Amino acid sequence: MTPNKKYSLSDQTRKILRDLNRDVTFYAFDRERNFAERRDVLGMYATASNHVKVKYIDPDRQPALAKEYSVRSYGTVIVAAGDRHMEAQGDGEEGLTNALVRVLKGQRTACFVGSHGQRNLDSSERDGYDRFKKQLGDENFQTQVIPLMQKPEIPSDCTMVVIAGPQDDFLPPETDAIDKYLRGGGRVLAMLDAGVELPNLTKLVSDWGVTVRNDLVIDENPVAQIFGTEPYMPLIVKYGTSPIVQPLNGRATLFPLSRSFEVSKDSKPGVTGDSICDTSADSYDVTDWTPKIKEIQFRPGKDLKGPLSVAVTGTISGAGGDKKEGRFVVLGTSLIAANSFLNFQSDRDFVMNSVDWLSADEDLISIRPTPPEAQHLTMNEEQMRRLFIMGVLGIPIIIITLGVLVWWQRR
Repeated sequence: MTPNKKYSLSDQTRKILRDLNRDVTFYAFDRERNFAERRDVLGMYATASNHVKVKYIDPDRQPALAKEYSVRSYGTVIVAAGDRHMEAQGDGEEGLTNALVRVLKGQRTACFVGSHGQRNLDSSERDGYDRFKKQLGDENFQTQVIPLMQKPEIPSDCTMVVIAGPQDDFLPPETDAIDKYLRGGGRVLAMLDAGVELPNLTKLVSDWGVTVRNDLVIDENPVAQIFGTEPYMPLIVKYGTSPIVQPLNGRATLFPLSRSFEVSKDSKPGVTGDSICDTSADSYDVTDWTPKIKEIQFRPGKDLKGPLSVAVTGTISGAGGDKKEGRFVVLGTSLIAANSFLNFQSDRDFVMNSVDWLSADEDLISIRPTPPEAQHLTMNEEQMRRLFIMGVLGIPIIIITLGVLVWWQRR
C-alpha cells in the first residue's frame, strides 16, 4: 500500500529467490537495538527462499567477523554465497537485490563502441548515459569503451557489444568485426537514432534479416496524452512474445525520436528475427526525415501507416555446424537509455531486460525494485493561504474560543 511498495518484494527479487539453487547468507551488521528494523525487509528474503539465511551481527560483540567482511560502519549488509561476498549499497530492496545479483552472476563486461559520437557514459546531462552506466554496474557489469576504429577486433572479455546512438557511420572493417563477433556467438545491442544516415551499419543489420528505415515514427495515440508525451515520442503498450517484454504486459515504454524497422519475411539460413515493440494503429512514419524538417504530417503514398516496429530481436547460428548462438537487439532510438528517459515508466526494465537476454541471464528478466523516492507535497499559493489560516491561525483560535465559552458557562 506504500507508493513504492516498500514492504513487498518486487517481481525480479521473487524470481531470483525462487530460482536459487545454492545457499546465500545475508549478514546484517548493526547495534543489537536496531535489529528489529532490519527484519522488515531482510525477513521477506528469508521467507521467500529456503536457500536464504539472515544473520544479525553486532560488530562490537563479534569484531572478528566484522573484520573478515571489512565492515566499517553500523547498518552494513553483506551478501555472501560460497567464496564470494558483496556489500549492499543500502539496506533497501534495490540495494540488497543488486548485491545478490552481483554475488550470483560474477563480473561481466559491456563494451561500448567509441569514436563515432555515441552517448557519453560519464555524462550527467539529459542525453548522457551515466544512469545507464550505474544501472549496469548494479547488475555487476563493468563498462569499457573499445576503439574499434583503431583496432577492428572485439576483445574476448566482452560479454556484449553496445552501439549507443552513433552520429556518423562505421567503417567496413568495424562492421566486419561486429558481424564476425556476432556470428561467433557474440551479443550485440544496437541503438540507431532517427535522422542519422548510417549506410554501413544499415547494411550490417540487413544481413541479420532486419531492414532499417530512414524515417521518424509519429504516434498520435490519444492514450499517450495521459502521460503528457508528444507524438514524436511513441508510447509502446503492444509487445511481442520475446522473454524481454513478457513482464511488461500492461505497462508502457517510451521511444523518443525513434526510427522503425521491418523484419524480413524470407529469413536467411540460421537467422531468426522478431519484432518486440509495435506502435499503435494511429501511428505513421515520416520517410527521409531529418532534424531540419519542421512541418510533420502524413503524406499518402510516401509515408507508412502503423503499426510500426521500433525494436527487434534476433539470433544467428554459427556456420558449419557450430552450435554457438549469437543474439542481437536493435532499437530505433538511443534516448530510451538516456538520463532523461531511463526512469520513465518501464524504460529501465525494458533496457535492462534486453541486456539480461543478451547475456543469457533470463532469470533476471523481470520488473525491478522501484528506487526509493522522496515524497513531496506541492501546493499553490491559494492552498498555502488556506493551510495557514486553518492550521496556524484557525485551530488555536477555535481552542481559545471553546476555552473561553467553557470558562464563561462555569462562571
